[in-house]
Amino acid sequence: MGIYLSSPKTEKFSEDGENDCLRYGLSSMQGWRATMEDAHAAYTDLDESTSFFGVYDGHGGKVVAKFCAKFLHQQVLKSETYLTGDIGTSLQKAFLRMDEMMRGQKGWRELSILGDKINKFTGMIEGLIWSPRSSDGNCQVDDWGLEEGPHSDFAGPTSGSTACVAVIRNNQLVVANAGDSRCVISRKGQVNL
Repeated sequence: MGIYLSSPKTEKFSEDGENDCLRYGLSSMQGWRATMEDAHAAYTDLDESTSFFGVYDGHGGKVVAKFCAKFLHQQVLKSETYLTGDIGTSLQKAFLRMDEMMRGQKGWRELSILGDKINKFTGMIEGLIWSPRSSDGNCQVDDWGLEEGPHSDFAGPTSGSTACVAVIRNNQLVVANAGDSRCVISRKGQVNL
């Protein structure tokens, strides 16, 4: 499960925000791990009636957690089921879409950037010659799954991430998770089961 420190890093990163309907606060701490592997996303105004919150617990590295924090909410918004009001199905599809996006060249390049594996002078990924299929080098987000990986047997990154996401639309709350992360809801300090 990774390398541990002899004493925990207890410095905390905290953030808060609000809109007309809600307020949030978050805090993260590295703890005993050698590096911080977690990420989060907090969007009080995902659209005019929806807020999105996600916590991503990296397993074996930070890169997949950061990838999900950057792209999962975008994929929820793009889902046809989201547009029809089916938030649960749109979350499920977005979770699965993360795997598809990470398998192609564009996904591999993004993972390399997020994992600090891009040579800052040449723009090349360490250990990989990147050559997108499109002639102009520009790929649309929807082309992610159509691109080949860096080599034919590329199965994705070697790290992973759990996800715990809460979407609030008007008076509806939808929570989804992948992996061993869970969400606990409380009101005025009391846990709601």
